[in-house]
Amino acid sequence: MRLTRSVAEAAPRVAHVLRKYDPAEWGGTETHVVAITRELSARGWGVEIHAPAGPTAADHALASGVALRRFDAFCPYLGDRTSLRALRAAGGNIVSLEEPLRLARDRSLSLAHVHTSGRIAGGVRTAMRLTGRPYVISAHGPVMVDTAILAEESARRQRGAWDVGGPFGLLLGARRVLDDAARILVFNEPERAALAARHGDRAVCMDHGVDAARFAGGDAGRARARWPELGEGPVVALVGRMAAQKNQALAVAAFARGAPPDHRLALAGAETDPGYRASVEREARALGVADRVHFLGNVRPADVPDLLARSSLVLVPSTHETFGLAVLEGWAADRPVLFARRSALAGLAQALGGEAGAAVPTLDVDAWAAAMGRMLASEPDRRAAAAAGAALVRARFDWTRVATRLIALYAEVIEEARRSPAPHAARRRAAEGRTG
Repeated sequence: MRLTRSVAEAAPRVAHVLRKYDPAEWGGTETHVVAITRELSARGWGVEIHAPAGPTAADHALASGVALRRFDAFCPYLGDRTSLRALRAAGGNIVSLEEPLRLARDRSLSLAHVHTSGRIAGGVRTAMRLTGRPYVISAHGPVMVDTAILAEESARRQRGAWDVGGPFGLLLGARRVLDDAARILVFNEPERAALAARHGDRAVCMDHGVDAARFAGGDAGRARARWPELGEGPVVALVGRMAAQKNQALAVAAFARGAPPDHRLALAGAETDPGYRASVEREARALGVADRVHFLGNVRPADVPDLLARSSLVLVPSTHETFGLAVLEGWAADRPVLFARRSALAGLAQALGGEAGAAVPTLDVDAWAAAMGRMLASEPDRRAAAAAGAALVRARFDWTRVATRLIALYAEVIEEARRSPAPHAARRRAAEGRTG
């Protein structure tokens, strides 16, 4: 505790570096960073968000004390326009030369916290190492676990494009980012265990948090006014970017087989996999439910609690997740969530304990249709699942708890850097000597 207070008294500053920050293409990483920077700012930290050039309009999601600073970046790929657009939206290993120069010049920063990998993270690594300051990295995607899925996604997104950015990655040390980070933050235990085999105690498992009060304050009446196309009947909702990973195709197929005819399905999220929405729309037409499936597009974070309040059931059928923030948001809104017991979502199912009947162990359409039908047919089951999830959120996933732990971790990192220029490197060399 003494260490945390001493850091706070020194008015430390941290830069959170993202690959993308665009309110029109919102995702779980942005939700996490906005919330954690709000907490840090409220506790006296100087906080900035650094992201590639994007919208310049006022951003009402950020706390008033959090600065948003843009930097130039480019996508070092050759290919057709559609492929390049997909890579810019998600998955492309982009490069910035301006950001590492900015970080190197701004010596008042105590540390950097990077929320992406690849060449952007390599730039952060280079700048902080050259100036003798630490950085930590949060892995918001698979690193050691689900690597086959990650490789498949990368190959699909890069189809039709050729990466010519290798020399920039080599220059910036993109492949050394994890080796030189003071801490590697992950959001599920299997990922931590896999990384710890190489990186030891620098791999740390953290929880995401959720603003339970905000999500509990959703208003179904406002949702009816905002989306009159949903009508007055029951609504099933899926909130997540329109992408193969989020698996809206499975949601539509299961809805067509398992939901009563008076229900509607609301799919809320910006398309980040070009062409995926069109394929889901075709599926809805082929299954005869196009008139009951509504594509709401990107929904402002402020409107998500209202949509959840309007919903009888929330779906999270993702092929994989590093944590599963959408599950927490549904629980915080006091709604039952039907989710896939896969990758990190299996950890949430385990944490839910005896109420894990809301987790489906497969991505089989028939299994999902059956689970959805059972849940929608039983109001007591929905109430029980919602109550169990809400109780777990209150007990474990409050942002105050998450921020307190993160500040303590920052304090450790800053103190280590003060004592030694690169304590993590010394530990790594010692570990390599033990295993060599």
